[in-house]
Amino acid sequence: MNSFDVEILTPAGRVFAGAVESLVLPGSEGSFGVLAGHVPLLAQLSSGRIMVRQGDQEHYFNCGPGLANVATKHVTVLVDSAEEHT
Repeated sequence: MNSFDVEILTPAGRVFAGAVESLVLPGSEGSFGVLAGHVPLLAQLSSGRIMVRQGDQEHYFNCGPGLANVATKHVTVLVDSAEEHT
């Protein structure tokens, strides 16, 4: 499966960075998924849960509102707060 780079950033610093296979974000109009090669977009995020899949592992983050910038091979998530949950 193809991978792409993801960064989750808060005002306090970087919460996550790495290559992932998929990403699910809490969009303001509902959750949406991102896979490698996704069309570029800028999306408003609501408070909710982010899911990041790296191989067989899934990482979950509770996050505050923010923005996601989806580019061809990189996604930058800018949120007010984010905390990892297992």
